[in-house]
Amino acid sequence: MRSRGAASLTAAVLCGVLTSCTSGDGSDGPDVPDPSRSTVAPPSQEPLTAPEVDAGYKETLSEGPHRGDRQFGTIELPKGESWIKVNCISRSKPVDLEVSLEGIGEFPLGCSGVKVERTANQMNLQAARKLHFTMVTEESVRWYVSIQVPER
Repeated sequence: MRSRGAASLTAAVLCGVLTSCTSGDGSDGPDVPDPSRSTVAPPSQEPLTAPEVDAGYKETLSEGPHRGDRQFGTIELPKGESWIKVNCISRSKPVDLEVSLEGIGEFPLGCSGVKVERTANQMNLQAARKLHFTMVTEESVRWYVSIQVPER
């Protein structure tokens, strides 16, 4: 009789295990993933490149690709118009990159985690100046910078 009781107990446990393996709707089939679109953006397909130099301009500074913070020391900018161009992309999430020109100010730029961001900022100086130039951002951000002045 003992073997019959053990067999009944084994059958009851086995039945319980098999029943708990069915999906939520009672079928034995595999769970089907939700067919809705993913909210995760695909990685960038375009390469990060240096900013283009505009016709009639020359570069006084061209750096990159770099990651994270960088100090460039003192740069000299002439009186009048000049452009600061930055191309950047973050490795994952959107991140700010801050461009700082000592004595003039700083401005933040957004670096996407999906596509290369291209930004151009114009300055008009009343007189030629020597400025300390710094880029501040996270290590996950790759960037190029170009400072351009008119050819004279």
